[in-house]
Amino acid sequence: MLNLWIYVNIKGKVKSKPSDTESMKTEPIQLQFYTKPDCPLCDEAKSVLQSLVAKAPRFEVEEIDITRNLGLFTKYKHLIPVLKMEGKRLSIHRIGRRQLLWQLRWHRLRKYLI
Repeated sequence: MLNLWIYVNIKGKVKSKPSDTESMKTEPIQLQFYTKPDCPLCDEAKSVLQSLVAKAPRFEVEEIDITRNLGLFTKYKHLIPVLKMEGKRLSIHRIGRRQLLWQLRWHRLRKYLI
């Protein structure tokens, strides 16, 4: 697999240097997966996440059952499965492998750009 890193200069400023990409590759990536029992879409998403973690162990997935917390249930009952990274929502309803990989890459790069 060929990894290409493209540095985009937005408004004339870039936060990152090429050495920053090394830390991006080694830092554990925390994901929060909001789910509930008896949810077919959640089961599909969980399978996608499990295959991702198997291939890239730096991903750490915290599975959160929304039925155990009334606030979370009220907030996410019509959106699950929900996947978040660093407090930002990456995906709702369907979580496909290709879309997930694209979103993870974009989110990781975006924090290095202004």
